[in-house]
Amino acid sequence: MTRDRIQHVLDTIYDRVFNQGEADLLPGLVSGPYIQHNPLFPNGLDGIMGYIKQAGRIPCEVKRIAIDGDLAFVHVRYLDWGGQETAGVDIFRFDTDCKLVEHWDVLQPVPASSNNANTMF
Repeated sequence: MTRDRIQHVLDTIYDRVFNQGEADLLPGLVSGPYIQHNPLFPNGLDGIMGYIKQAGRIPCEVKRIAIDGDLAFVHVRYLDWGGQETAGVDIFRFDTDCKLVEHWDVLQPVPASSNNANTMF
């Protein structure tokens, strides 16, 4: 497992799958029974692939990535997640072939105003 291979998978997910809506690329990036921790989607690929195909694309900007062994943490600005700008952190677990096997996420709508001058990104 190499950081470069993990980085390539992440680039494909955010650039091509989400931003360009190429959901059909996902099966080549995933191994085994894909474990999903987002309560909106079932385990496996059908739920997320169906969502991306329906949405057409999910415009986003990757702000930062941290890779630690078989885990990757991605801080993302989703420009239109359900009609709203959203801050997200996706966590992925990879197998030894650098394919996705598990996913967690935390999503938070970006508020119109803030009590500080910091952004969420």
